[in-house]
Amino acid sequence: MEMWTIRTRDPANPDAPDFCYLLPSITFENLAVEYGIDPDDIDELLRVAILQLHIPGGTWPDDPTAAALRKGRPVRLDNADTTDQAREAHLERCSWVEENVVRIVEPAPGGTARVQVAALAGARGAVVDAGQRLQALKATYRPDPDRMEQRRLELQQALGREV
Repeated sequence: MEMWTIRTRDPANPDAPDFCYLLPSITFENLAVEYGIDPDDIDELLRVAILQLHIPGGTWPDDPTAAALRKGRPVRLDNADTTDQAREAHLERCSWVEENVVRIVEPAPGGTARVQVAALAGARGAVVDAGQRLQALKATYRPDPDRMEQRRLELQQALGREV
């Protein structure tokens, strides 16, 4: 399975360890189907994929980010009446995370960093231009319409509604 690895650094705390996101490339297709996000908008899909990992868990009864309630619970993919309703609630949570927990700032091209890379003989350091690397990664993304349709059918069956 193709995976994207996004390494992040806290500029306010340079001694803190890097945080790595390992995202299967199908994450973007799944988000596009689940929430009705444009499958070609890799910037928004990447933003949501990263931010949703920081949505607090276990706080549904008093979720501060979901204004819309359904049966006393904040709206989520599994209880939303529509994809639009699910998207609105999910993007609201992602925006809350972006305002209160993490901020995504893309690296500017030209900045270099030394990162560990795996090699058959062991790990070694390499200097990379993170901005250039991210742009190259985004340029490789191509949504697969067949996989997306399969996901749509599975999701419709699981949720019992149109997606």
